[in-house]
Amino acid sequence: MKISNYYDLAQTTISFELFPPRTDKSARDLEERLPRLISLEPSFITVTYGAFGSDQNRTLEIASKIRNEYQMDVAHHMTCVSSSKEDIDQLLAQIKENNIDNIVALRGDKPETSNIFSPPENGFSHANELVAYIREYGDFGLAVAGYPEKHIEAEDFETDLFYLKKKVDAGADVIITQLYYDNDHFYDFLTKCRDIGIDVPIIPGLMPILNLEQIKRITRICGATIPRDLLAKLEDAKDDPDKLHEVGIEHTTNQALNLIQNGVTGIHFYVLNRYFHIAEIMERIKPALQN
Repeated sequence: MKISNYYDLAQTTISFELFPPRTDKSARDLEERLPRLISLEPSFITVTYGAFGSDQNRTLEIASKIRNEYQMDVAHHMTCVSSSKEDIDQLLAQIKENNIDNIVALRGDKPETSNIFSPPENGFSHANELVAYIREYGDFGLAVAGYPEKHIEAEDFETDLFYLKKKVDAGADVIITQLYYDNDHFYDFLTKCRDIGIDVPIIPGLMPILNLEQIKRITRICGATIPRDLLAKLEDAKDDPDKLHEVGIEHTTNQALNLIQNGVTGIHFYVLNRYFHIAEIMERIKPALQN
């Protein structure tokens, strides 16, 4: 099933993102957690590439397992990084062979050693080019990324929205946003998108805070911000793991509840391959989802 079809349903659609493990131990951990994550009944799961387009084989392996062993819809990430058209053709064929109907199409990260993104030979420079190419290849559901606080490399918000609309015009069915911690950013972003004629589902992406230094690093890399009041609570709790856990879970739960109350069609959780925190959040938002 195309993931865009889930957003036609009356109930708020919940989805998760996983990433390919980098070590054998983390692979075993994910193998053990995967049935429990699926038991939480997300509508679908997305599986990322590793940093800079690495771990492609593990991405396909995990996505195939979710689709073919657990019979759950899945979206396989694909980036422009380090991929020629020939590489993309090969991966698209493998995705189709594994009964995967959905792709998240991204430009991908530039190398940490470079200030600019350099496309591979016979590859693509922008995500809209990748979207258009995939759309010609076959009938995949296509999601792309949106940035409620603008892409960190964008000159300004208007330029960022211009490129987002190009991705939609090229054939994207769904926009899933980068993580953020203030819902006002999402609502403002949603309004701006609708004002310029972007009419596909726009799904907020939420990442629970498990570790203060980790989330500082992630937000710094991607250009997201942590609200001052939340940061103060996290700093106050940083030496108390239980308290920090509760602050993080409570904030993401409140974000999700506010989004549900305001009629969003879906929420995408970046679960970081963990189980217990997302299980707790799902339990807390269950009554709102059932209304």
